Amino acid sequence: MNSTPPTALTAPRPRAFRSLRRVHLLAQAHADRIARAHGLTMQQWELLVRLRRAGGSLDQRELCCASGVAPATMSALIESAAERGLVAREAYPGDRRRRRIVLSPQGRERVESVPHLGREVATRMTIGFSDEERVLLALLLERAAENLAAGADV
Repeated sequence: MNSTPPTALTAPRPRAFRSLRRVHLLAQAHADRIARAHGLTMQQWELLVRLRRAGGSLDQRELCCASGVAPATMSALIESAAERGLVAREAYPGDRRRRRIVLSPQGRERVESVPHLGREVATRMTIGFSDEERVLLALLLERAAENLAAGADV
């Protein structure tokens, strides 16, 4: 029997963290299944929704920052959507080096035909929860996010 106490590297993750990670992965998989049933990936759906919310177009850098993805990832995502006719690239007024990404009519039609992934996942995730449990879950997750955000400033 090994009597060596666990270190930070060998100790199991706290149960709440394991559960949160599992919920995150399952939520993404569920959202991606819904999007794929409508001919999109979750990231493509997010791109189209972001463009629609912004009035139909955004600077590629703004999209990158808002999505939290690397420029190369965003470029590939935009390229894929452009090849399918869901978005178009346009010159940015006053700056030849920048591009605006514009939601096409086909892209708008597609995004409007897909259920809202966040609402669908939230509904599925909280089946059997009471209203009070849903509120408590949201409050606890918001507090956890605030704690992590405060630690990011350190």
